[in-house]
Amino acid sequence: MTRIKLISFTLLAFASIGLYSCVNSAEAKDAVFVNATSNWSSLEEAISSSKQNDKKILLDIYTDWCKWCKVMDQKTFADKEMQSFLKENYNTAKFNAESKEAIHFDGKEYTWVPGGRKGIHSLAMKLLNNSPSYPSFVVLDSDLKIIKVIKGYKTVEQFKLELI
Repeated sequence: MTRIKLISFTLLAFASIGLYSCVNSAEAKDAVFVNATSNWSSLEEAISSSKQNDKKILLDIYTDWCKWCKVMDQKTFADKEMQSFLKENYNTAKFNAESKEAIHFDGKEYTWVPGGRKGIHSLAMKLLNNSPSYPSFVVLDSDLKIIKVIKGYKTVEQFKLELI
């Protein structure tokens, strides 16, 4: 009986390691996919570019666990026409709403605030008018004033209509 338990435990351990490695490689693949198919930068880079080229900033506010955020990356933002449209008209940046890094924005410092299951960044709360949902997109002018907040999953066509 002990031998059967040992074999069962060993098989279970190998299965767990295999599953863990599949999940991690899928997450890594998603991250590479997004970076390879779009021109997203950090918020700081987008702000700096906006001051130079006077384009609006499109800020994608997401979380790592948000299914529809990933679908937007894989479908809407992977579309070549959408990529060209965004590159021509916006400085694009992604911002994880659960990031723990302090961020200086428009003369103030914003930080992560513990609460709920994973906490939330105070900048996400400010930009989303204390009503976070994911995905959310904030359009800012070059002076960092909010022009528009777009919430929820959008197809290429829907997103273009929101941005025009």
